[in-house]
Amino acid sequence: MSEKIIFKKILFILIVVLFFSCEKEKFKMNENKNLKGYLITEKETELSIFAMDSGKALNTEWPIFKKATEMTNIRLKNVASQNQTNQTEAYNLLVSSGQLPDIVSYMDTAVLERLGMEGGLVPLEDLIEKYAPNIKKFWEQNPRYKKDAIAADGHIYVIPNYYDYFNSMPSTGYFIRKDWLKKLNLKEPETTEELYNVLTAFRDKDPNGNGKKDEIPFFFRSESPKDTIRLLVDVFKARTFWYEDSAGKIKFGAVQPEFREAIKNIAQWYKEGLIDKEIFTRGLVSRDYMLSNNIGGYTNDWFGSTASYNEKLGKNIPNFDLAFIAPPKYKNNNQTYQARTTEYGAWGISSKSKKVIEAIKYFDFWYSEEGRRLWNYGIEGSEWVLKDGKPLFTDKVLNNKEKKTALQVLKETGAQFRLGVAQDAEYERQWYPKEAVEAIDTYIKNNYVHELLPSLKYTKEEAEDFSKINTQLNAYVEEMSQKWIMGVSDVDKDWEEYIKRIEQIGLKKAEQIQQKAYDRFMK
Repeated sequence: MSEKIIFKKILFILIVVLFFSCEKEKFKMNENKNLKGYLITEKETELSIFAMDSGKALNTEWPIFKKATEMTNIRLKNVASQNQTNQTEAYNLLVSSGQLPDIVSYMDTAVLERLGMEGGLVPLEDLIEKYAPNIKKFWEQNPRYKKDAIAADGHIYVIPNYYDYFNSMPSTGYFIRKDWLKKLNLKEPETTEELYNVLTAFRDKDPNGNGKKDEIPFFFRSESPKDTIRLLVDVFKARTFWYEDSAGKIKFGAVQPEFREAIKNIAQWYKEGLIDKEIFTRGLVSRDYMLSNNIGGYTNDWFGSTASYNEKLGKNIPNFDLAFIAPPKYKNNNQTYQARTTEYGAWGISSKSKKVIEAIKYFDFWYSEEGRRLWNYGIEGSEWVLKDGKPLFTDKVLNNKEKKTALQVLKETGAQFRLGVAQDAEYERQWYPKEAVEAIDTYIKNNYVHELLPSLKYTKEEAEDFSKINTQLNAYVEEMSQKWIMGVSDVDKDWEEYIKRIEQIGLKKAEQIQQKAYDRFMK
């Protein structure tokens, strides 16, 4: 063996040793076994973080984070500017700079996981095993949630921000003007055929009693035409999105026969004036406009906020009664496909951090009983008190003197700021109108909600290919669906060409990517 080869081998070994020495240094921490309570370090220690939620940067002076500092000795320093409102733009600038803080949070879990797979975040599974007993226990009790944290390469790079999925999966549902039903001597519609007859009566029989034919039987509020189409076809048990069938095969909803049938029915209802003529343009103001002007009859919306209209409008509109109702039954199917996902957003630890153990222990604090209460409910004694072992909101939250909503009060403390914590459904139930709580319980008890496809995990190549195809698919479905519903074109005449175009865009490849990701998730 030549001296040159021997030298290269020795050099390689030295580089490897040096690399692992540096990596080990990252995980060093002066561990004091005598620290009491939730303390993580003896002295106050700063962790830098990038954190934004709903266009707002995390404010480390918010009460719950100051309280967390008192309890753990970990103080956060947010590198996101308080003047920044675009989280995507801020995140992209951060990553492109290469100067990652100790902790990185982001609203798109998949994007953050890709950063991990590319080396930007530390794999967490071994750290969790050794330093995060609360997270470990939470996942043992909720195996589905752990699956949501595993990336396509099998590592865990992030801790998602979890919804209390199984207790709050039905976040939206159907509502109808019950006072109009009583006035017209109609019973609650249980099927789409009965619903058609009720909507027709709303259109023709002047249930608001103003002598005008101004009622709009069926309306929605939504942020985009895509959402409007999704809500409309749900009535006839069709989907615009990806789902798994009973055999575990992944399918694209907008090419199925039931979608074609749903579009035909919705187009007919639209033509007959049963659906708001401005349903694609009215936007998020639709609910306020329709209900406040006493002209809207039937809709699908958030349980909590929609149920509150009885109190808001009851004084101005005699006998006003907006009641939740079961999804209409169509071909013996009475489920809705509108459900929450299990998580939204996540946080992870930068591979450049020298305080990895402190960071994972800080993550774990928020999964302790005290940490979860702090994040969900705010400060004990101020926003809530403990009664019979359960946190109950004070009047500051439920009957605020400044007329702030419960959520506004909580947000001012920093509570419910999406990072990587587990939400408690009870926090919402306490300030929801009783009708909303009853609606959620009814939808859960009767299995009215069909679970969505889990948040699938992709490799970098899969993500790029699927995103490109899926964006085009959604745009084309949205374009054609609007034409069909508004009567500009006919779904039956266009269907063959429509399917051909969908296939040209790359449906088959997208199906293969989805199936592979789904099978990987289900292992």
